[in-house]
Amino acid sequence: GISVKLYSDFYKSDIIVTSPLALKAAVEQQEDENTDVDYLSSIEICFVGYSDVLLMQNWDNMRDVFEFLNKQPQNNNDTDFSRVREYLLAGQAKYWRQLIISSTFSDPNILSTFKRNASSIEGMVKLRRRVPTHEARLVDVMVPTKQVFQRVQCDSLSSQGENRLDYFKKHVLSHIQRTNQDYTMVFVPSYFEFISLRNLLLKENETFVSVTEYARVSEVSRGRARFLQGRKPILLYTGRAHYFSRHTIKGAKHVVFYGLPEHAEFYSEVVNMINAGLNSNENDGSSSCLVLFNKYEAHSLERICGKSNCERMIKGKKT
Repeated sequence: GISVKLYSDFYKSDIIVTSPLALKAAVEQQEDENTDVDYLSSIEICFVGYSDVLLMQNWDNMRDVFEFLNKQPQNNNDTDFSRVREYLLAGQAKYWRQLIISSTFSDPNILSTFKRNASSIEGMVKLRRRVPTHEARLVDVMVPTKQVFQRVQCDSLSSQGENRLDYFKKHVLSHIQRTNQDYTMVFVPSYFEFISLRNLLLKENETFVSVTEYARVSEVSRGRARFLQGRKPILLYTGRAHYFSRHTIKGAKHVVFYGLPEHAEFYSEVVNMINAGLNSNENDGSSSCLVLFNKYEAHSLERICGKSNCERMIKGKKT
C-alpha cells in the first residue's frame, strides 16, 4: 500500500511542500550553521502554485529559492552512487528539471522568472488566456463617472518609475494644487512606488494621509476618518493594503490610479468606492477617475479593458 509520513527528514522525503520564505529561511539557517542543503540538488519537478498570491508577498523570495535548486552536492550523504543518473554527476540537473508555474493571470515578474529558470532540454510552453472585452473588469464598474486612461511615455523599462513620477508631478499633482482639489484618493500598486510618491508629496508640502499594509490599525482608522471629514485632501492607498484588508474607503470623489493594479478586480472595487460616504452637498456630480499606464503594463491593461481595447490603447498614436 501507499503511506504518507509528514514532517520527515529532508533527505528521506520524496516531496517538499513549502512556502518560498520558509524554504529560504531554512536554507540560510543551515548555511549559517555550516550544514549542507544538498537535498535541493536532485529536484526533478518544481511546482509553484498560486503565483498571483505570492506576488502580494515578496517575489524576491521566489527568485532566491531558484538559486538554491540543483546545485552540485557538497557531501555524499550516504548516497548509493550506482543509482545516481549520469546527468546529475555531470552537473546538468537543472536541464532535466520540470518547472511548472500556475497563476490566475499573466504577470511580467512571473514570466521573467519562468523564462530565466525554465532550463529543460525539452523547451518551454506558456499558456495564456486572452481577456475578451465583455469579460474585462470595466463592465463591473457601477459608478457613473468618467474614466480616463492616460498613457505615460517611457524611455525604457528601467526608467519607467522616473517617467511616471515626473508625469504625476507635472500634470496630476499640479492640477490638484491649482484647483485645490480635495477628496482625492491615489491608488498605488506597489509599496516602492508609494515611497516615491510619498516623498514627492512631502517635498511639495502637500497634506495627505496614507493607508498601507504596514500601518497600524489605529493609524489606518485615523487617516480614513480625516480623509472622509475633508481634513486631509489626499489619501494614498497601496495595492497590498487592499489585497489583505479590502478596505472600503469613504470620502473619495476623485480617484487616481498611479499604476495599474496586478489584480484586475481591484480596479472595479476601487472605482466603485467613488462618492461613498459623501452627502448630497459634497456629491455634486464632478467625480473623476484617472488611470496612468505605460506600454509595459499591457497584461494588466488587458485584464481591465479587454484584448481589443488594450491593443488600441498601447499601440495608438494618441496618449
